[in-house]
Amino acid sequence: MPSAITPSAFSAPGKVLLVGGYLVLDKEYSGLVFALSARIHAVSSPAEGENTITVRSPQFSGAEWGYNVEFPAGTNGGGAVVTAVAGASKNPFVETAVRYVLSYLSASADFAAPLPSAVITIYADNDYYSQPASATPPPRFNVLNVPITAAHKTGLGSSAALTTSLTACLLHTYSIVAPSETQLHNLSQAAHCAAQGKVGSGFDVAAAVFGSCVYHRFSPSILEAVGDAGSGGFAGRLKAVVEKPWDLRVRKTQVPPGLRLLMGDVDCGSSTPGMVRSVLAWRKENPAAARAEWDAIQDLNRGLIDLLADAERRADVAPDEYLQALNELGDGRGVVSESSTLLQNIAEQIAAIRERIRDMGVAAGVPIEPEEQTKLLDSAVEATKGVLGGAVPGAGGYDAVVFLMADREDTVESLKKYLKGYEFKREDGGKGTVVALETREEHEGIKKEDASAY
Repeated sequence: MPSAITPSAFSAPGKVLLVGGYLVLDKEYSGLVFALSARIHAVSSPAEGENTITVRSPQFSGAEWGYNVEFPAGTNGGGAVVTAVAGASKNPFVETAVRYVLSYLSASADFAAPLPSAVITIYADNDYYSQPASATPPPRFNVLNVPITAAHKTGLGSSAALTTSLTACLLHTYSIVAPSETQLHNLSQAAHCAAQGKVGSGFDVAAAVFGSCVYHRFSPSILEAVGDAGSGGFAGRLKAVVEKPWDLRVRKTQVPPGLRLLMGDVDCGSSTPGMVRSVLAWRKENPAAARAEWDAIQDLNRGLIDLLADAERRADVAPDEYLQALNELGDGRGVVSESSTLLQNIAEQIAAIRERIRDMGVAAGVPIEPEEQTKLLDSAVEATKGVLGGAVPGAGGYDAVVFLMADREDTVESLKKYLKGYEFKREDGGKGTVVALETREEHEGIKKEDASAY
């Protein structure tokens, strides 16, 4: 444990689960998750005194969380006792990350109390939250002046990116030995699942740490062995779990050259709570039918993953032909080549996955791709030259859409213009809108930043 801290800064990306919604909950199946350029940043600086950590998010009103930290003597081994300062608002992701990181460190041989005090400042790139209408582009880290609970999220995985960047910042602030990427992942997963109150699939934290990847989840029993924070032996169990191998599988990947993702924030005025719960209940009640559906979707998903890998190789071995195919994408009269056929196959594969997902939604009685989203995706793809396809990412529903398209300025601007003018009737009678986000794919995961640049 250092006697004084050195300022450090880390950022973690958001995510989009392009394919693998629902299936990624099961170890037998995989998900294709892309990291996004929208990041959440955690920056530490020294503070006076000992055994206090203050975490603040200046973009939101009242977003400051102070903690007193104690390390009780004795043989209980329960780890750090983290007590919120009286009157502070609650943030379970921040508080749990602080508790888990300090408990993990307290089990190390080089740990020694007291703890040098620190202030951690959190910054979120603007695309994590719907921004107010403005005639001019907002500054980076736009100040929204609303409580963080009142800000409308765009579904990029803010809790996973926050937990991961904060965990990395705390570890590097207080640990003498820098953690490995795997240790950071395991500790971030443990803290994030504890804050959520459940062991999820973990693809969002995996993307925040490792970047874009094909992801097979870990066994939930790994984290169940940690037990409750503060219970006897908690710190030692947490350390053992963080430092042992997990059975997840992560294969790093990327969007092929010349292609890009574009995210859309959908304001539909409708929501369907418990979608995941409903699909899993249907699967339990109809195991044979559900198995057939999931296997069929997995085969289609694997096909898309393989096609995207083929496109990456094609761009390398036949760059001129590949570039020509990209430039002619959507023309309907381009030169037929291996590259153009490959791009067409990708478009058809995306459409086939969407159709099968809709079938599963109908069988389960869950609007995974609601009719409003189907109309939006189909019309946007048809109206915009150079768009290979779109999808409702993750678990589906009404909140977001994503498009895979040629990385050309005319295509990007045409799609943004189309989305800006797109309207549909909300359930409350108002007009629903779509906002194209500026974020795009970014394949890197956790990143060390220059602490003096904020």
